Amino acid sequence: MLRRTLLCATAIAPIVALVGCQAQTASRIASDVSLIASGLTAAMAEIKLLPGIPAADLTRLDFYLATIQADAAKVASATSTPATSTIQEIAQVVQALASVALPLLPGGSVIEAAIQAALSLLPVLLAAVGVSGAGVPAKYQPSRARAILAAFR
Repeated sequence: MLRRTLLCATAIAPIVALVGCQAQTASRIASDVSLIASGLTAAMAEIKLLPGIPAADLTRLDFYLATIQADAAKVASATSTPATSTIQEIAQVVQALASVALPLLPGGSVIEAAIQAALSLLPVLLAAVGVSGAGVPAKYQPSRARAILAAFR
């Protein structure tokens, strides 16, 4: 009888472990998305203080930031792994925001580092929901990107 109990427990253990990983993945996704949203919010506040930024660029950046914040709220309220489409939209909008903002910034600035850190977390987010992150630039390792965004908020 003990052998059957052990065999049954052995068969169930991987399933229980995967359930634990799913919750951890969902919380990690929510944490990373929150870091991206708050880091980019702080970055956009700094960009608005820079002289000579065209009003049209500021308007586009505000639109992108609002979209990221709305998607971050969806991810934060999800009780399980967020929808793939939401994470894909976040990735696309962060890339669009970066394509507008980075040319406006001096290289090596803290604002540029925050945007690059947000970009660096995209492959991790996409992989967590089963989407390939090919083509997404990653300047920083995930742990370094998280630290940069956490410090910039």
